[in-house]
Amino acid sequence: MAKAKKAPQIELPSSHDWRTTDEDEINRRRARAQTEEFRIVNTDARHPIFSNFRVQSGSGLTYLVEIRDLRQRQFACECVDFRINGLGTCKHVEALLMHLQARFKRLFQAAAKSGTPRLDLVPDPANGSVRLLNGNGSCPRAIKAWFEPDGTFRNGHVEEMLEALKQLSASEAPELRLSQELDPWLQARQRATERKQLRREYELKADQWRTGAL
Repeated sequence: MAKAKKAPQIELPSSHDWRTTDEDEINRRRARAQTEEFRIVNTDARHPIFSNFRVQSGSGLTYLVEIRDLRQRQFACECVDFRINGLGTCKHVEALLMHLQARFKRLFQAAAKSGTPRLDLVPDPANGSVRLLNGNGSCPRAIKAWFEPDGTFRNGHVEEMLEALKQLSASEAPELRLSQELDPWLQARQRATERKQLRREYELKADQWRTGAL
């Protein structure tokens, strides 16, 4: 376990100024990451940077944080702030970045420059599907068969594809990671499908009552 390292003081706009930029809001989260204590555990030590980490704040709450890409700042966190702020970060992400940069200085710099070697399968809400983020351009044949060159999922059932990928051994796909956001996305997708089905059933019965079929 480790605590997030302190960084130079960050200048923030007045707390009474509502005309803040995204950078101002990100800096506010960085400042909280500096002033609060966090305990950080890497869930997969094979990947010191591009991994999933348990980040516990001073309140005692623990969230899982995913580091995908440093250059493009692609992260994920389970906390409410990350889900709703639209910034792509939160105090847990920023605390983790400070910790990694301090503990693995050269490795962190190399990772920020070279990108990730991992293959990240993430939700693609805009298309109601999933997408493969291919860090270094190489991809095992067993994975490539499911995706277009740009990473979009080819026609088929997402659940079938996920089950097939889960069956791959570590030697077949050593850099594959199924994002921590996939399960919540799949659950929300299933709930939306069920709501649509219930709505169709309700409308069908309503039509039958109106026409006297019931």
